[in-house]
Amino acid sequence: MKYGYIFIYFLFLGLCNCEKEKVNSQENILGDWDIKGGGTLFIETDSFSLSVGCNSIFGKIRIIENRIYFSLIASTLMGCPEAEGEKEKELIRLLENNILNFSISGERAILFNENDEEIITLIRPLNESLVNSWDMISLRTKNAISYSILDSDFKIIFFENGTIRVTTSCNGGGGSFKIQNNNLSFLDLFFTEKACEPERNLREKEFSEALQSVNKFSVIRDKLKLMRDNEVWITFEKS
Repeated sequence: MKYGYIFIYFLFLGLCNCEKEKVNSQENILGDWDIKGGGTLFIETDSFSLSVGCNSIFGKIRIIENRIYFSLIASTLMGCPEAEGEKEKELIRLLENNILNFSISGERAILFNENDEEIITLIRPLNESLVNSWDMISLRTKNAISYSILDSDFKIIFFENGTIRVTTSCNGGGGSFKIQNNNLSFLDLFFTEKACEPERNLREKEFSEALQSVNKFSVIRDKLKLMRDNEVWITFEKS
């Protein structure tokens, strides 16, 4: 009887470990990937988006154990150069209404078709450090994400000692920052007070207010996104 209990105990442990492995596989496939041969892929719990440099392709997915079910694939349908257009068509053909198995090893994932053939290789992107010089490329205001010809003058530099330097199309400034995981806070922000044209004043005010309202950040490849909760407010590109 004692051996029977021992067998049941180890069987239970084995089942628990299998369930953990299933959950880990589902979690590990999520996030940003580079597609070997060109392109990027972003996988969420129930959707995905990808690009090879022209259109955005997106759709629904279901992840069950180590399988991904792709469906409802759509595209932004812009005209593309021939090479990108052919690559997009090939990826849509491979994914649309298909069930693909996946395996993950380190920073690499491989998607297999029903014949167990490797069809797509994914590689985790190399991301820049937050401590860098960043140029602004977009800014969210109360109404929408906006772009301005003035944005090329907006820059933020993060230093290893926890300070920042900021430049705008008119004034400059600085302060300090604190991070914990992907949480971010700016402290003691200040700007010089040189008189500027109304348009420059407005853009600087929008930028300053956005900086003081964000509380999270993410760095993917060479892009820095400053967020309020999970909403992107400022996007930068590495200088």
